[in-house]
Amino acid sequence: MSELESESKIKLSKHEIRTQETRSLLLKAAETVFIRYGYEGADLNDIAELAERTKGAIYGHFKSKEDIFLALVAEHREQYREKITKLLSDDIDKNVRVMRQFVLELAEDDKWALLQLEFKLFTLRHPETKVRFQQFYATSHAERDTIYAKLFGPPRKTKNKVSRGLALHSLVAMLSALLLEAEFEPELMSKAAIRTLIASAFDCLFSA
Repeated sequence: MSELESESKIKLSKHEIRTQETRSLLLKAAETVFIRYGYEGADLNDIAELAERTKGAIYGHFKSKEDIFLALVAEHREQYREKITKLLSDDIDKNVRVMRQFVLELAEDDKWALLQLEFKLFTLRHPETKVRFQQFYATSHAERDTIYAKLFGPPRKTKNKVSRGLALHSLVAMLSALLLEAEFEPELMSKAAIRTLIASAFDCLFSA
């Protein structure tokens, strides 16, 4: 490899790093703006200003406000998925303990709860977006239930049994609602109180 080719690769690498840094800054700024003003009230100029980048930089990475919003939600979900995937194993009892702790840690992420709420409100107003976002899920609910049962064991054999998939999704929805209520009733819905409620709900749904 010539020195010129080597230099070119180094420059490309530095360019890629700067590109990733800019994208990361834009998404971080977008999170703040979307939570503060909601999707409808958010302005790309505010995002660019907060990220200390130009509006053109946004269009260098995202096609529109909708595009950056969906990218932000998708990135959060992917980060959480990767984190829990690394912690799970073939040990069912250990997996239940790991998932319990993971769900409780979500109680500390107020921003994610509010972003989730904004996303749900957004899809209600833009139903066509549901189709686009569903593409992030490679498996059906039935397939995910099979995977969850293998990881966490089958649901309790009761008349009104709840599938592992429904249990997990319900816990996350419950947590999101509680964190939202905490914005209005911070003394009643303290972080400690929310963790206690979610822990009790988890134990009820996942007990043998």
